[in-house]
Amino acid sequence: MLIIYLTGDTMPIITIGGNDGISVEKKREMVKKVSEIVADAYDLPVETITVLVQAYPKESIGVAGELLSDRD
Repeated sequence: MLIIYLTGDTMPIITIGGNDGISVEKKREMVKKVSEIVADAYDLPVETITVLVQAYPKESIGVAGELLSDRD
């Protein structure tokens, strides 16, 4: 899930949601890349971009009518 919100002063807030299986190093890499892409797309300084990473445990994610935790 990727959601981009624009505030009134054109400061994008990006929310990325997924399961909690991503390492901190991978989160750093993802935040850097997403920030650069969105800054370029909106012609804004990267410093104006906010990225929120929401990690959900498998027992809080349902796909195709079942919890991811039940698929293990």
